Amino acid sequence: MNERTPVPEGLTEQMKHLEAEAARAFPTPAEKQYPLPPSVVDASDYTDPNLFDREMKAIFHHSWFPVCPTVDLRNPRDYVVWDRLQQSIVIARLDDGSIAAWHNVCQHRGARLLKESGSCKGGRFACPWHGLQYDLSGIVKAVPLKESFDAARLEGLRAPAVRATEWGSFIWLCLSDDVPELEPYLGAVGEELSFYGLDRFETRFRYEIELNANWKVVVDAFNETWHVPFTHSVTLGKFVLWRDAHLRITPPHSWMTLPLKGFTDRMGDADHRLKNICHYTAFPNTVFSCFPTHLQTWNVWPVSVDKTIMTAWGVVGPAPEGVSEDDWQAQNQRDWDHFVAVSAEDAAVLNDWGTVSHSLGAKQYMFNTAESRLTAFHQEVARRVAAATS
Repeated sequence: MNERTPVPEGLTEQMKHLEAEAARAFPTPAEKQYPLPPSVVDASDYTDPNLFDREMKAIFHHSWFPVCPTVDLRNPRDYVVWDRLQQSIVIARLDDGSIAAWHNVCQHRGARLLKESGSCKGGRFACPWHGLQYDLSGIVKAVPLKESFDAARLEGLRAPAVRATEWGSFIWLCLSDDVPELEPYLGAVGEELSFYGLDRFETRFRYEIELNANWKVVVDAFNETWHVPFTHSVTLGKFVLWRDAHLRITPPHSWMTLPLKGFTDRMGDADHRLKNICHYTAFPNTVFSCFPTHLQTWNVWPVSVDKTIMTAWGVVGPAPEGVSEDDWQAQNQRDWDHFVAVSAEDAAVLNDWGTVSHSLGAKQYMFNTAESRLTAFHQEVARRVAAATS
């Protein structure tokens, strides 16, 4: 922003909040393994539909999140229709290579303009109801019976734009103007992720599952390691050193290093990203589980107070030196199959949680110090909801 453009008050306060926490990002020898004390949340935080509605507006309307891999918009005039959070948004690759995003709603009578992703060779879309034509950036270019409208209302008419940017081989969206740009928003987590050179990575695998659980309990499930020897005793328990996970709170985000048996110690003083699974959560709903040469990333999308969709991608870097492309692809497939198996184990627990979430025996939930990331996450949720309603 230049000197002539005032910074919105909400944006200023959010930037101050992020900057004030930046110093807590990186580990020091004196830093605690588990940085926060135990905490408690009320069970109704997961089941109250009114609170759910407030969270959607206070949190998801004011955050950045990746919505699709950039490979989905490989060529000019490719477009993606993204339907989540009770929104429908078109994301298009323009002829100059840039990205445009806009609400998928005709400005005449509110019809949905596009149903499916695809490619628009002609560069224009026609509303299926009354034929208004839109270009790839969402601007109205033609109006049937134009002379019968109020001319002033047609001037500059467009489907409202949505903030969009490309970063780390993904397209990211933000539904609000009162949020910092993506990289300041990600802060230390973005700096950590930049180490991997994700722009060189390729999305090769995709996965989606619907869960009968509140979105926050799904986020909780993927932000602690204490359940590894119980939920994942076979798939993870033999090689993930879950007791040695080191947690970092970098509000509004968090991350942890997770050592691997027989590998991390052998790497000695190498950078922590070269010898651990590094697990990052970009608030509110995005997880990156990173290995030096590949990663899995997933989103947690609220549908209703007790229903959530998880979408996941397997993202792969170039074949390491000395590894053939065929062997590398076979290893990638094994890694992805393993991820899907682990996710299925989590899904079984989460769906069972949903069957008892309204139990009279469910009053409060406890987080121990090993679940510090959960405490920090719920504190951030509560802070944002309170700020939006004060």
